[in-house]
Amino acid sequence: MRYFLIGFMGSGKTHWGKQWSEAFGISFYDLDTEIEKQEGKTVTAIFEERGEAAFRKLEQAMLQSFEKKDQFILSCGGGTACFHNNMKWMNTHGLTIYLKANAALLVQRLQNEKETRPLIAQVPDHLLEEHISEKLKQREEYYVQAMYHLPAQSVSLENFQKIIRRHG
Repeated sequence: MRYFLIGFMGSGKTHWGKQWSEAFGISFYDLDTEIEKQEGKTVTAIFEERGEAAFRKLEQAMLQSFEKKDQFILSCGGGTACFHNNMKWMNTHGLTIYLKANAALLVQRLQNEKETRPLIAQVPDHLLEEHISEKLKQREEYYVQAMYHLPAQSVSLENFQKIIRRHG
């Protein structure tokens, strides 16, 4: 089975993807990391040099390259679900799991990572929660299309084990 983890940056997709991968013996990939390997540049550098639209095309191509693989957990970027019908593609090719986090939790998690997060790097600290809240509202219509919704603050190995049992 293919498992696609979606949700806003800082929701725990990579953290839990790695945990679940180790616990259940399933290969783990991080979409941004795979793009960085292919391009030889950080996501931040790609955004700066080519812009978001170019990055989103690279992201879509990398995502769809996973059609050739089986049995994996893929941590997708926060915006992956929102562009180029990626959400529909993921729902067609595997199981989607939305790690849902509120703005206050995300601010707490992202405050010290701003320089590595291109979409919030230039947002002043005092406006970060408002900015994240607005982005969450914009992205929610895509995120809610996921097959499973897990509250980010209560994700566990048991949550994923239940999903595995349902889908073998």
